[in-house]
Amino acid sequence: MLKWMTEIDEPLSEMNNDHGELNIERLEATDELKEMSPVCQFFTSFDVILDCDSVTALPTPTQTALKTILNEVVPHYLDIKEIYINGKLIEINVTGLKKESKRLVQESLTNGIYPVIPDLYRTKNLQLPTGPRNLKYYSVNLDMIDSLHNDETEKIRDFLISSFFTSRGFISLQPTGWKLEDSLKESVTIRSFSTFAKQIVLVVDEKDMSVVGLDIYG
Repeated sequence: MLKWMTEIDEPLSEMNNDHGELNIERLEATDELKEMSPVCQFFTSFDVILDCDSVTALPTPTQTALKTILNEVVPHYLDIKEIYINGKLIEINVTGLKKESKRLVQESLTNGIYPVIPDLYRTKNLQLPTGPRNLKYYSVNLDMIDSLHNDETEKIRDFLISSFFTSRGFISLQPTGWKLEDSLKESVTIRSFSTFAKQIVLVVDEKDMSVVGLDIYG
């Protein structure tokens, strides 16, 4: 076993399961933005790199999170839905990245984007399961990681604290091209997120030791 991680049982989810009357309201697409914030890049890059059109669910437990989503993320999407439970807005779902927004991401990928993104998505293959998986969970020993500080990470940290961490306690990411090996200790993603995460958990497919999930707790 690698010294910088510890095998653990599958973590128990602390996600709040909201129950009540569900109401979905569509928001009209807003004017395009000519630039894209690090927070927005963090979520849009998945679709551009993997050439897909996924639904991104963004929790809105605070006014800070809501303001960031509406001002920095929503303008880049065509399909925006507000999700209400018992009349309370709990999240905003976005899908359908605008053509100009895709161009902004592609341009940034060529000219220099937030370095976590090309590290997180190393290949265009999402490795979707074709059958049952035997998953193992490994907690990163954060005190053995050489932390990497940068301004973009601080902005993403602030958003995650106001949104995912407040609502769910964690965010689940899907890295591509990752294998459970010692060199992963130098991952820009792990080093960057170690600056604020309470825990980082790698979800590993035991069959080929590929990392199929990355859970950041805050």
